[in-house]
Amino acid sequence: MNTTTLLRALAASAALAIGMPALAAAPASPGFATAAARTDAQKAMLAVVQRWHDTYNSDAEKMVMETYAKDADVYFTGASAHGQAQFLTLEKAIQAKAPGRHMRIDQIYFIGDDRTVVEAVILDSARPAFFSPWCAILLIRNGKIVNDHTYLEPTRWPGIEVTAGLVKPGGLGAP
Repeated sequence: MNTTTLLRALAASAALAIGMPALAAAPASPGFATAAARTDAQKAMLAVVQRWHDTYNSDAEKMVMETYAKDADVYFTGASAHGQAQFLTLEKAIQAKAPGRHMRIDQIYFIGDDRTVVEAVILDSARPAFFSPWCAILLIRNGKIVNDHTYLEPTRWPGIEVTAGLVKPGGLGAP
């Protein structure tokens, strides 16, 4: 793992969070235009991230089934989900509570040929002024996400309150 790249990505995410209101109105995900995939493996990862983005914004079931490995581990601030079945239950519950939620990817950084850092924001069409920045570190193998560490502010994530009892408590940042 290239520590400099990871630190740059996390610093950029923090800096972006400060000025997010002006960026929240942007309709597209600008991160794809600036992603610097240099190797064939990175280009393949970029295609997975594009599919992840597109299906997240259109069909949670497709997102889970088509972009995550069957035994994927998903960790986020406060909890974790293991395997497609548990993650799909979580995503369906969130989507039912906040059907207008969608992501916008602002930056994509590659760390070698199997890991990418995605700097993004969650938006909610039901609340046009709403935004919540987040960052995901994705481990991708054989065209699927096998490990997802998503750093977010749970109190600002639309619908996440419905996850109580659906996922394992703990996750990222847990003691």
